[in-house]
Amino acid sequence: MAAEKRTYREIKTGTLTVDAKAFAAAEDFYYDTRSELKITDVGESDAQAVADKLSQLVGADAEVCCDGKKTRAADIVPCKEAALEPLSFLDKKRHDFADLIRIMRRLCAEDGCEWDKAQTHESIRANAVEEAYELVEAINNKDVPNIREECGDVMLQSVFHCRIAEKNGEFTVSDALTELCEKLIQRHPHVFGDVVATNPEESLSSWEAAKAKEKGAYGAVAKMKRTAKALPAVERAVKVQKAAKKAGFDFANADDAAKKVGEELAECLSASDTEREMECGDLLFAAVNVIRLLGIDPENALSRSVAKFVSRFERLEAAAGVPVGELTPERADELWEAVKADENR
Repeated sequence: MAAEKRTYREIKTGTLTVDAKAFAAAEDFYYDTRSELKITDVGESDAQAVADKLSQLVGADAEVCCDGKKTRAADIVPCKEAALEPLSFLDKKRHDFADLIRIMRRLCAEDGCEWDKAQTHESIRANAVEEAYELVEAINNKDVPNIREECGDVMLQSVFHCRIAEKNGEFTVSDALTELCEKLIQRHPHVFGDVVATNPEESLSSWEAAKAKEKGAYGAVAKMKRTAKALPAVERAVKVQKAAKKAGFDFANADDAAKKVGEELAECLSASDTEREMECGDLLFAAVNVIRLLGIDPENALSRSVAKFVSRFERLEAAAGVPVGELTPERADELWEAVKADENR
């Protein structure tokens, strides 16, 4: 027996009436598209601006009635009233954050998607990390279309967790957004208060001071403890080292830090089986210190080196014509050096 086809229609929420000049001048105009929108007194000087803004909100092809005559949003002409009927997100050509929230509520509803409504914070936890790294990769590749796509995927993960929380009675999307907005206001006293910051460094200091006051914790130890334990170890090491530096505990320069790398390497090689893991960690921590003091981002540096290794290995195997495992160590080294030399030509 075929499953019954489900339909979805949103309920009209009312009518919003706005003057054309106010609509065109609004820097951040937002309205609930489930409402009817009426833009009044569209004059010769306003028509193009109204058309541009409306196209941005709902799409250039959205149907608008100008004094009862139907036209496209992009083709609005001077009129007494331009009216746009309520739109379901199913009918819109352009969407906003509110649509994402409504779509996720629909997907997680009792008669929504079986997979979506079965998810928990824990079951989709890894997705947030994966999407964040895909965004970072797109940024590293300077791939703007992919950056746009991955930004959307990261937003989805946040809203998905908010929807799960709503279902569990933990918090709502509005709770999360309210906390975020209040935090941004409170941590920018140099913008929304009377603190003066004339450069990026002063702005950052203002942010950190406001954050420390908000958390009720000051000093390097508090900052180290606030560093997320789920961060990649290299990034966490950098943050901890920077907190120590602000407290005046740091090497004078990279050369001094490099001496520590030699010490840690010797200890790593001579350590017992039970101590070796910790000593290897100390070695990595020392190496991160050197790289940081050279002004290099250790995470980016390591990522680039891994990518370089993969590329060289691929070319090595292509040059060999057989899997690398079938080569003698001497032949593999010879081809590796040839691949490296070819990069410098």
